[in-house]
Amino acid sequence: MWLSSEDNAVTGLKRINIRMLNNININLFQWINAAAGKNPSLDYIAIFFAESGPYIVMALFIFLWFLSNERRKNTLLLATEASALGLLFNLAITLIYFHPRPFMTGIGTTLLSHAPETSFPSDHATLLFSASLYLLLFSRWVSAGVAMIFVAVLTSWGRVYCGIHFPFDMAGSLFFSILSCIMIYKSRSLLEYINRWIISIYKKLTA
Repeated sequence: MWLSSEDNAVTGLKRINIRMLNNININLFQWINAAAGKNPSLDYIAIFFAESGPYIVMALFIFLWFLSNERRKNTLLLATEASALGLLFNLAITLIYFHPRPFMTGIGTTLLSHAPETSFPSDHATLLFSASLYLLLFSRWVSAGVAMIFVAVLTSWGRVYCGIHFPFDMAGSLFFSILSCIMIYKSRSLLEYINRWIISIYKKLTA
């Protein structure tokens, strides 16, 4: 099948745009990763958040759960459901698209070992951004949301700094996190029935 000159021009523009975006992604990665292995204190902070971010947020969730009333507990469950949905989006993407991690392409300095899996999007970032954005933007639990956004940003930065993700992996995670938050927010009236049942079981177990 022959392509017209117009079709060829469109195809050429698409290739140029993809190449340009890829170059931006690599340049951003190299800028963030440039200090890796040169500053022990910065390396330690990056490694700590890159590995521990999800555990910090889970600990915050547990802490807030015990301090919260039933309405806040429902909010925490909705944020958890947003994270779960975001991870399902990630899983779906990995089934149809593969993007190598920086160390698989031989660029940058790698501070953490990781399996040679697809890098896009980041599960860590999706998990943390989904939970924190739901609390901050969709339930307006500002104090909890800000604290968790702080951890999410540092974790995302840390995983790029440590050489196991590209910046666009985090941008993709942010997109899917926002999408999952919107879907959970729109479904909250249905999910609240399930959440009330979960909370009632918790009350019975702790009575």
